[in-house]
Amino acid sequence: MPQMSEVRLTAKGWRWQRTGHPWIYRDDLASPPALPGGELVRVLDHQGRFVGQAFYSAKSRIALRFLTYTEEPVDRGFWGQRLRRAAAYRSRVVAHSDAFRLIYGEADGFPGLIVDHYTGHFVFQVLHPGMERVLPEIIDLLKTNSPLSITLRNDVEVRVLEGLPLEVATVWGELPPLVEVREGSVRLLVDVMGGQKTGLFLDQRENRLAAADYAKGEALDCFSYQGSFALHLGRGAQKVTLVESSAAALERAQDNARLNGLDNLEPVKENVFAFLKEAVAQGRRFDLIVLDPPAFAKSRRERQAAAKGYHEINRRAFQLLNPGGVLITCSCSYNLSEPEFLEIVRQAAADAHRQARLIERRGAAKDHPALLSLPESIYLKCFILEVI
Repeated sequence: MPQMSEVRLTAKGWRWQRTGHPWIYRDDLASPPALPGGELVRVLDHQGRFVGQAFYSAKSRIALRFLTYTEEPVDRGFWGQRLRRAAAYRSRVVAHSDAFRLIYGEADGFPGLIVDHYTGHFVFQVLHPGMERVLPEIIDLLKTNSPLSITLRNDVEVRVLEGLPLEVATVWGELPPLVEVREGSVRLLVDVMGGQKTGLFLDQRENRLAAADYAKGEALDCFSYQGSFALHLGRGAQKVTLVESSAAALERAQDNARLNGLDNLEPVKENVFAFLKEAVAQGRRFDLIVLDPPAFAKSRRERQAAAKGYHEINRRAFQLLNPGGVLITCSCSYNLSEPEFLEIVRQAAADAHRQARLIERRGAAKDHPALLSLPESIYLKCFILEVI
């Protein structure tokens, strides 16, 4: 076995490492090594003491991602144990669905790797050159589960920052154009190769199931994508209006409606901000509104503009709700904390002259466990409120 390269931290980097955060930034390296990237390295503190093993990146601002804090061998047995642990956890927490996240990066001990499961079809997103190097071994281990197919959705921009190529390819088995999955009583058609993320926003699964309990009267699903929330609402509401700017996504939502025998979903291709403004002007009213927008604050520089956007759509939603109406409002912007998002929603209600009570505070589904030492993994906020 070749000798591993060593990377030493600065005193500042060591203090940061002691907080438990699994990432080390390039500025906290005493001397960046002359390595191409993706290597497993031994990490030493500023005094030369061993502190762990990590994947090294030569391109990213995040230079090290810790894999283990012991001298154990990182081999097939190492990865097999972590894969079994991840699968055992999902078998405990995933219910009422055959679509879920099997591996969630650092939270499962696989830094820079996402693996989603769609009723026997596995989808990988590899975000780090270290995981790219061991990918053949991970795939080989996963094949023992007899998957129907294994697909790489390596088309996310973070790969460019790591010096990795973009690619989408099925590398094992046969993947149909659409995969049908079950989510509670709802069935969904998933485009694994071309859909958002790996085909479906799996982190919202439990929030969609919870939304069904509040379905009533006339509902509005904003930023509806392929109608995942709307389909759960459709069985309890008289009518659900879906607002989405993508014609292709709305077409898939209609396919999903037919698959579930629902004829009370009305698709509207329009910008959500414009739709909400016009609906207020027309004096329209709804009994339930879902706001599930894309991330408005992808960086700290965008926080102010994002806050204005969140305030605007929530204020309009409160104006549109009937007394006793329910608002399910979400933010997936990590750069906006839960207290900050709650304050935006509170101010939006006040500006709409509505009094509301908070019924539920929710986050990502349990198959997306957040690593306590990695605040970046705590990103999804979902509030369910009632207008009184």
